[in-house]
Amino acid sequence: MNKGFTLIELLVVIAVLGILASVVLVAINPGERINEANDAGKKSDVGQVATALESYFTNNNGSYTGATSATLVSLGYLKRFPVSTTLTVAASESAVYAILASASAGTCASTRYWCYTTASGSSAFLCKATAPTTACL
Repeated sequence: MNKGFTLIELLVVIAVLGILASVVLVAINPGERINEANDAGKKSDVGQVATALESYFTNNNGSYTGATSATLVSLGYLKRFPVSTTLTVAASESAVYAILASASAGTCASTRYWCYTTASGSSAFLCKATAPTTACL
């Protein structure tokens, strides 16, 4: 008596495993997970620039005037300015924001932004057609 699996049985098992793997891959959606990871990095970058901006404000007699990406780096508040972030400055308030890519960042037809505003001192998710202003409105 020969023991073992037939070729047909092995092919059926491989086909079932292939179907299961494809279902899991669709459920996980690796592209979306990559976007979420990139967005987490962008949110962190916005937080670092916001901290540097607040330090600049404190050391600049309560004014954001003159705060640029180059200034924050040259004065030592940041080692490098993250390319994914944008800084908008006015004398009394400013904003730092980044564009998010993940669909789970919020459902909207417009561009998704993660914005820190010095007007409120907090970060928020925005769904806007245009870039945020210094007040992230």
